[in-house]
Amino acid sequence: MFKRLHLDSDELALALVLWICALPLIALIVIPFFGFKVASATALALIFVFVILCLGTFRRRMFKGPDAQESRLTD
Repeated sequence: MFKRLHLDSDELALALVLWICALPLIALIVIPFFGFKVASATALALIFVFVILCLGTFRRRMFKGPDAQESRLTD
C-alpha cells in the first residue's frame, strides 16, 4: 500500500528531526518565561505543526504523480 501511494518515511523523519532540534530552543526560551506546562504544550503543538507541514508536502507530491517528480529530477 505504501508503494502504491509513494509514501516514504522521509517526511515524518524530517518532522521528527525538526522537532528534536526545536526542543532546546523551547527549553531556553519558553521555560524561563512561562514554565514547564506552557513549554510542554508548545512542544506538543510544534510536533503537530511539523507533521502537518511535512504531510502537506507529501500530499502535494502525491497529487502531482510520480511522473512529475521523475521529470523534475531529470531536468
